[in-house]
Amino acid sequence: MKKVIVLMATYNGEKFVEEQIESIFSQKNVEVKLYVSDDNSKDNTVNVIKSRFSGQITNINVNSVGTGSAANNFLQQLGLLRESDDFDYVSFADQDDIWDSHKLEKAIESLEKTGAKLYASNMTIWDNNTQITQLLKKDFEQKKFDYLFEGGSAGCTYVLEREMVFKIQKIIRDLDNSDWPSFSHDWLIYFLVRNMNEKVFIDSNSYINYRIHEQNVHGHMNKISLKMVKERTKLFFDGWYYNHARNYKKLLSPNSEEYKILDSFTKSYFSRVKVLLKYNFQLMRDNKKFLMFLFFTMINFKSEKDV
Repeated sequence: MKKVIVLMATYNGEKFVEEQIESIFSQKNVEVKLYVSDDNSKDNTVNVIKSRFSGQITNINVNSVGTGSAANNFLQQLGLLRESDDFDYVSFADQDDIWDSHKLEKAIESLEKTGAKLYASNMTIWDNNTQITQLLKKDFEQKKFDYLFEGGSAGCTYVLEREMVFKIQKIIRDLDNSDWPSFSHDWLIYFLVRNMNEKVFIDSNSYINYRIHEQNVHGHMNKISLKMVKERTKLFFDGWYYNHARNYKKLLSPNSEEYKILDSFTKSYFSRVKVLLKYNFQLMRDNKKFLMFLFFTMINFKSEKDV
């Protein structure tokens, strides 16, 4: 069986973490090793994990000082993996979801069949209060430059091939994200894999119940609702895309077309609009999402210094 290291980032997750870990250890036809990194939880998360799963978890680390975000916590874990570690794939797990028992098996089958280096998928949004579920579609046809302005899916759907893990490690080792508001490991990993000209497979199936609840940091951003639209609109005007573009530029060759796109996007209002009109639907997988992106860009007259 293929060996998968599952990296889980936890913080104040005592309410749901037990169910999630049970679903991870219920994976079929794969050998799972679970690594947990807790960001100095103030509740009973660590005790719940240790008392229930101490004999099953490969490694549990408690950060004496929190990393500041789940994204930082995940990348810290990824950076600690070594060539001597025995695994074929790496997956990321949030602390509050429920995985279908074939999630990892299906991801590996897709990677091996397509030759892709990163797997992502659609996911089932699950409102913990109402118990209503809805499919969140991420498997729109990939576009030439979509990785400059969006992620592949939620990171909890990702499965990375071993070789790609160590290629990403070399980059994130020197990555400074201290001046990167709303830094996202989901977006960064998709960006890095695509920028290496490697294939990403986005599955039309969903093998995860992505739980939405009051303590989610970004959970409601994935729920199809008026609240989601309002929150995404606020992020846009607070400079979400600008800050990603500004930091991605540091990872690109100045002579590349990708760099020139992002450089134009970060220069001025008119250059932003011009570059979106020039490349249009090559920049996002979902055409409707791009049109909304273009609309908000055109009505946002802030200078680059104010974004």
